[in-house]
Amino acid sequence: MTTLPALSPQAALDAELSRIVELDRVIRAAQAEQFRRIEAARALVAEVEGVTDASPFVDREFAMRAFVAELGTTLVVHEATAGRLIADARLLTGQFEATLDALAGGVVCVGRVRSLLEIASTIPAERAGEFEALALGRAPQETPSAFRRRIRRLRDRIHPEPLADRQQRARGERRVCFEPAEDGMGWLSLFLEAERGIAIMAHLDALADAQQRAGSGSGGASDPRTRAQLALDFAADLLLGRTAADASPLGVVTPKIYVTVPALTLLGHTDQPAELDGYGPIDDDTARRLTAHAPSFHRILTHPETGAYLSYGRSTYRVPADLAGYLRIRDGSCRFPGCSRRANRADIDHTTDWATGGPTRHDNLAHLCRKHHRLKHHTGWRMTQTPNGDIRWTSPAGREHHSTPTHPFAPMSGPHVNAEGSAPPSPPADATQPASGTASTSATKSAAVGAPSDSSAEIEPPWATAA
Repeated sequence: MTTLPALSPQAALDAELSRIVELDRVIRAAQAEQFRRIEAARALVAEVEGVTDASPFVDREFAMRAFVAELGTTLVVHEATAGRLIADARLLTGQFEATLDALAGGVVCVGRVRSLLEIASTIPAERAGEFEALALGRAPQETPSAFRRRIRRLRDRIHPEPLADRQQRARGERRVCFEPAEDGMGWLSLFLEAERGIAIMAHLDALADAQQRAGSGSGGASDPRTRAQLALDFAADLLLGRTAADASPLGVVTPKIYVTVPALTLLGHTDQPAELDGYGPIDDDTARRLTAHAPSFHRILTHPETGAYLSYGRSTYRVPADLAGYLRIRDGSCRFPGCSRRANRADIDHTTDWATGGPTRHDNLAHLCRKHHRLKHHTGWRMTQTPNGDIRWTSPAGREHHSTPTHPFAPMSGPHVNAEGSAPPSPPADATQPASGTASTSATKSAAVGAPSDSSAEIEPPWATAA
């Protein structure tokens, strides 16, 4: 039996690279097929939701929203991502079919495809075909970043509208965004005019340089912060109106920031993390700094071992607002699968509608952002809730998805028994009077920076009247 000679290391490396290239072609072909399948699924939505081209715009719009939610929960991606997939699939199977063919043939990657569609969306339809042909010409030889730079210049060259007019329109999209990151950090982004952005960076660089020069020329200890850290600290202090004399880490700003802090953490007896509403866990030192400068507190009593919430305190007297405060802590955010909109910006919905006999109880109420609140009432999406706050959603396609609360309420030794074996205090009989009784001494206390707003008016929001 003849044995084949072993490949040299160089030949083996070349073979592995060839396999990687072939796998990349397969992946690109699969991505193209996914776009085709998404468009085919979109065509079935109208039949499932019972709408036609003659249906009112609102019905057709909610059918599309139902499909966006369906695809997002199926792929376990944000609805913005699902919506982009649907929009891209419709374009690629229609006006930009040549781009889809290039993806299916492995000529371009999905990153280039998305760049092309994004930039083409800002070009009048009558010039889109010309733009696509010119954009694809050199695409196989370019990296995604080089491809994007070239087609941006191409867009400016063939766009019939003057640049000044486009810049004026783009100014209407300026905004500030915050994105949580790991380890108690986050990204604060500004989308603004390029000249203002460059001027801001130049000012921060000048402040950082001046601080470093002052430290090195004073003869004392130099500032240990890097230039990048100095620029960031100056930016944060300027935005917060904070000076070196301010003790508060938030400067002159006193926003409504909610921080849930176990009492033992405040006392320094445990490192159980606190939670910053809208972000997540923060270290105990940060929590103590924030609570030290809190203008007011709103108590939440929790069992020190299980963390189950026993009472929301009596600083709010009206029952709806008190219950709403408990629900805000329990839910944390909108309870639709994958939605991260904070609870304090969402509606409180009766899981079983009030009009059909649903009670105003913690196990029949949940936060839904306005978009998903409407989706529940105007499409085939349905939800049920268990006493501990778990929610089961059923999609129009019959798929089931589950949503668990941020802080689930779990009865300890009985359905309504606290840590000491006695029932927790009942809501006040008179909504204008404080409740009597005290909570368990084994409970821990949580604090909030800023008092919560009265959300009693949001228990049944005006979703039904909105188009």
